Amino acid sequence: MGHIEYAGLNGTHVFKLVGEVRAPSCCSLDHLLDKLHQLPEVSGVVVDLTDANFMDSTALGVVAKLGLKIRDLYQIQPILLSTNTDLTTLANSMGLGQVFTLLNCRNTTACCLESLPEDQISQDEMLHTVLDAHRTLISLNASNRAMFEPLVKQLEREERQQQQQAAQRFQPSSQHS
Repeated sequence: MGHIEYAGLNGTHVFKLVGEVRAPSCCSLDHLLDKLHQLPEVSGVVVDLTDANFMDSTALGVVAKLGLKIRDLYQIQPILLSTNTDLTTLANSMGLGQVFTLLNCRNTTACCLESLPEDQISQDEMLHTVLDAHRTLISLNASNRAMFEPLVKQLEREERQQQQQAAQRFQPSSQHS
């Protein structure tokens, strides 16, 4: 199972994906994205895939969301490092080349990254992260839209069902006298 590491120093923020990065590893990164606007200084962002050997579509979508937020919030071009030809091709085909500057570069020096915590996440949170990641992917290009729109519609149905079930749990029962 893969994981995501993070470090920030002097305004440069590095997100390193390691191993097989799948949806469960992405929730903590998704939570961090909600706090990006609180960072005191952001002058550069690097997403390092040099130690990743697989990314599912949720991971790709969360990485795309990260890049889009960085561009919108800080008007800087994030960098995506990759040495894995398959991941580079996949990232390009999903439209990440529109969001990131893609560099083929081997990280030869170790740095002080810390693993993002593996949050205890609810099924609702996982559904939200997966749905939001895929919405981000379909916003990048028509090919992604064609590929992921059926999944997004199914996930939206599941989300509505969960919301309806939650609302029913909190409705007071009517009592007859």
